[in-house]
Amino acid sequence: MPIVDVGAWQAFADEISTGARSEAHRAFLRRGGVGKETLFHQQTPMGDLLVMVWDGVDTNAMAAHFGSMLQDPASDHERYLRDYVIPELHGIDTQQPPPPPASQVAEITT
Repeated sequence: MPIVDVGAWQAFADEISTGARSEAHRAFLRRGGVGKETLFHQQTPMGDLLVMVWDGVDTNAMAAHFGSMLQDPASDHERYLRDYVIPELHGIDTQQPPPPPASQVAEITT
């Protein structure tokens, strides 16, 4: 996911991991079936990206949860994600339909 404001995005990441929004964010993740969320900042020649890994989640269920959050937020935190984080920090128009879920290309175990 693109990051259009790295400083504000880092502040948001701090808020949801250990700050004032951490409990609300954990509740959002639990409702989506996420056991653990890991965030990475990837700098690329095309711009900054968020790489987000959700452990223990059914991707179809989370896609439905995320779509529901965009259409009808269940909490103030979900409204904050929809109305500020996604459009302002990631530059994504939440009025447009969401893209289809990612399709798995490979799974490699050792």
